[in-house]
Amino acid sequence: MLSLRYVTEHWRRELVTLSAFLIAFAFIPRFISDLNDQIPVVLFIIILFLGGVRFTAHIFHEIHHTSGGMHYVHIPASRLEKFTFNGILTLLLFPSICLLLYYCGNLIGNLLAPIIPSFINYRIIEFSFSTLLPNHTLGKWVLQLLSYHAIFFLGSLYFKKHPTTKTFLWMILLGCALSIVELFLIKIIWGGVDSLSTLGGDSSSVTIAVNGELLSTWIKNTKLATFISYLAISLSLLFIWIVAYLKFNEKQV
Repeated sequence: MLSLRYVTEHWRRELVTLSAFLIAFAFIPRFISDLNDQIPVVLFIIILFLGGVRFTAHIFHEIHHTSGGMHYVHIPASRLEKFTFNGILTLLLFPSICLLLYYCGNLIGNLLAPIIPSFINYRIIEFSFSTLLPNHTLGKWVLQLLSYHAIFFLGSLYFKKHPTTKTFLWMILLGCALSIVELFLIKIIWGGVDSLSTLGGDSSSVTIAVNGELLSTWIKNTKLATFISYLAISLSLLFIWIVAYLKFNEKQV
């Protein structure tokens, strides 16, 4: 019923948006100079990021206003169902539709290629799922998608006006703050320790200096560091989604 309600109220807007995506995948890559087979992939990433951010950041737009909020409250579904439906709509359905449009757009473009004059640089482009999502980058893709989704999903609940812009600025400020904290921690932990006692009991000055480049290489190449990084991101995502649900409950009340 929630799905039916969403389609009934927003089908015109979504049809226009998805049609624009389909046209973009079918024609834009072939009219870019110095064309290569990676152009459709880059275009897919851009549309998935920009379109997904915009879509997610406005998913709770109506509850910030009196008429829309009252309408949303009276939908005969639990708060958890409403919250979960919007999460599935933005996290799973939108990327899936983008992937479908990516293939359909390229297919239409390839079918039209033989009848389009060659002087406008229009040709057949080969595409495959492995080209779009190489196995070694799939994990990073998923984490990035989940991270952006969680942040802009929460931003949609916190910001009444201009949620996309405000969430993006909030991300920049938070990133700068975390970078400063990280630099201080690296300086404190690895920057230098003086007058340490050795195992033999002799007191000597020991300097622990870790080069930033070596530290970066260690973080990238160590399985433990990768596991810790993935665990930290997963816990952060869980925390953001819980906060978003609590904020949604507060709005409904």
